[in-house]
Amino acid sequence: MSTSIRYLRLSLHAPDGGKQGIGYLSQYGDILRVSFDEAYIADTNRLTLSLNYRGEDEAATQKILRAGRDERLVRNDGRWPHFFQNLLPEAHNRDRLAKERGCSPDDEFELLAAAGHDLMGAVEAEPTARGEDIPQVVRHWHTSLGLDVLEPGFVEEPVEDAAALPGVVTKFSAIQEGRRYVVKRHGEAGHYILKLPSIRHPDLVANEFAGYQLCAALGLDCAEAKVIGKADAELPEQVPFDQILAVKRFDRKDGRRVHMEEFAQVLGYPPRHKYGKGIAQDYTRMLATLNALSTRPARDVREFLARFVAFILIGNTDAHLKNWSLMYPDGHEPQLAPLYDPVCVSAFFAGEDERTYGVNRTIDRTLRAFTWNDLETLIHSAGLSRPAHLMRMCRDTVRKAQAAWPALLESAPANVRESVTGRLHGGVALAAASPAPILRPSP
Repeated sequence: MSTSIRYLRLSLHAPDGGKQGIGYLSQYGDILRVSFDEAYIADTNRLTLSLNYRGEDEAATQKILRAGRDERLVRNDGRWPHFFQNLLPEAHNRDRLAKERGCSPDDEFELLAAAGHDLMGAVEAEPTARGEDIPQVVRHWHTSLGLDVLEPGFVEEPVEDAAALPGVVTKFSAIQEGRRYVVKRHGEAGHYILKLPSIRHPDLVANEFAGYQLCAALGLDCAEAKVIGKADAELPEQVPFDQILAVKRFDRKDGRRVHMEEFAQVLGYPPRHKYGKGIAQDYTRMLATLNALSTRPARDVREFLARFVAFILIGNTDAHLKNWSLMYPDGHEPQLAPLYDPVCVSAFFAGEDERTYGVNRTIDRTLRAFTWNDLETLIHSAGLSRPAHLMRMCRDTVRKAQAAWPALLESAPANVRESVTGRLHGGVALAAASPAPILRPSP
């Protein structure tokens, strides 16, 4: 084993635009470790990195942040702890970042180092000055285990314009210059995500944009998204598609970084387990978290439930735990982040072998069969107040969709229109059991 240790400075950007160092990320062989600064640990008004690093009280939180063996801080399998694993891209985006860095797609230390200037939320990870001594907080932990750390290893600077954007759809981080969206941004953190369709699903952009329109028609809090032409974007490679979805990042505002984390990070799941343990367990925990910790609990609980109903009606079977997020506008306390990735996945099922989209088809069967009694049970399990009021709100969401969506679906891709129309007219239990007259939108 090499006796050198490599490390990155871990920082969080504050709401006032400043940047605070909070610790270090280090690698020694297959051991990857998060070491928090003592000043950060002792600060009772510390910036929040993740709810997964909070205990029931301040003493419990400090115990987590100082822990020697906790998997939230250290792993010995060459992988980052789950919070940091979820910062890394997946699939083609991961391969592209690895190629830019000249490393293996499995080298999670180098991948994070490559994109450390443009990560999700307000996190930044960057090399320290070459030749700098190993920080004591890093050295202490490794030597306490009897590891013979002799010298610091060199870590290259981040790849210019590299970004880590979670997800499997091909996407780029971009800034807007005039009317054009530019990926080559000379090291500036991106403020837009440019999402491309695929050869398999050339209508993916139109599908997702239709999902945004349907959700916005229900008054849901959506990320800003619009369809642009290929000529409006300067991409680093040629693509055979005419349309691109440009999504404004809600973790970037007025030139500042706003911290956020996915619920996969909150609940401590690695990316490969992003589908979690099922609605009954995961959604109960998510709703309970919003109810207990959000700065606007009543609003966020209603929003969460309305989104869930909308996703059932849309056929969004990919609303996994990486597609639900919290954000921290004040740097400390969470609120539900805007809705994103509202794709009608069920539109892709027709004409495909039953084994294709196996996970999504299984989820779809659950969503189609999800009843009002199931929803009421979920509300009670999460300990939410005024359950009758919440149930009425959810029923109203169905009625609003039945009234407002048919007109919007006329401009949606045919497979989306067919799939969603079927669900609105009894194709899912929540729509089939909607008992009251349909409300008509106001003129």
